[in-house]
Amino acid sequence: MSPRKMIYPVFLPQAGCPFQCIYCNQQMVVSHDHRKTDILEIVQAGLRAYSNQIVRCGGPGEIAFFGGTFSALPPALIESILAAASIHVERGIFTGIRFSTRPDCMGDEVIDLLSKYPVRTVELGVQSLSDHVLQRSRRGYCVKSVRDSAKRVRNAGWDLGIQLMAGLPGDTPDTFAESMHLAMELAPDFFRIYPTLVLEGTALADCYRKGSYAPLSLDEAVTWVAAAYASALGAGIPVIRMGLHSDPSLERPGVILAGPYHPAFGHLVISRWWRDRVDREFASFAEITGTETILRVPHGRLSEVIGHERSNLHHWKSRWDISVKVIGDVSLAGTEMLVENKPRALMSF
Repeated sequence: MSPRKMIYPVFLPQAGCPFQCIYCNQQMVVSHDHRKTDILEIVQAGLRAYSNQIVRCGGPGEIAFFGGTFSALPPALIESILAAASIHVERGIFTGIRFSTRPDCMGDEVIDLLSKYPVRTVELGVQSLSDHVLQRSRRGYCVKSVRDSAKRVRNAGWDLGIQLMAGLPGDTPDTFAESMHLAMELAPDFFRIYPTLVLEGTALADCYRKGSYAPLSLDEAVTWVAAAYASALGAGIPVIRMGLHSDPSLERPGVILAGPYHPAFGHLVISRWWRDRVDREFASFAEITGTETILRVPHGRLSEVIGHERSNLHHWKSRWDISVKVIGDVSLAGTEMLVENKPRALMSF
């Protein structure tokens, strides 16, 4: 399992994309509109800005090209971008190059081209490992293409990231869980998981208005993704992002028509994971109702365990009829947890 890396992102909205996906309007999810700016200019500006930042403050990491289909750009442009970035890698400013792309845009010729440069990480925008969901979402490739691309990335010696989306057209809890299972079989180094949002200006917005698509509720999205997070955690695969980055452009009225958007979506998911974990612990007790319980968790996990607006404490009180006190314990780390469960009468002394 690779350690989490510092990432310096340069966004190239829809650059190289063969078409606009049913759910995508990237001009709305970034603050700046680059449509009228030369791609190489965007890259050079990003390289200069990050280079100056790293020289001043330290913290080298990977320069990342997100927001489009990087490997589908014209080969000459790919080489120009990678050559420019490579200079900074050779200087020790960046530790390597990272990009996101579609699974069907990682053929052998592209791999050969990329192999000449210090590429370290490739993120595949897989979205689903259900052919039915991929077809309904008009992704333009099949599950076999995903497997083939993942294998090519692995064979090239690069770290592999998998991006999945919950709640695409045709998706169900079982289908998404199966997608997660199949994605873990690809042995990625990390996941990103996003709930599907209905953005203005997309084909999905038209489907939503016609009533042919219903997005997940926030609770449904949190439930689906929490189960996926638990699976990844059990397999030792980091989930480095859940939910879109908060951006002022997303907060503008009319940008998100519907769907489970929350600026702290990842926090909600991890809180739900803790809630479910504690529920399983309580269910294993011979006697739980009418007791007071102390949960000792790593100090940095306090807010996750307590939940947004103390939601987990309210849940445990309602479900188990107990009062739960959460204490941060500096002797605990990671996801360690200690449970002290005593009858209420004994706790009163």
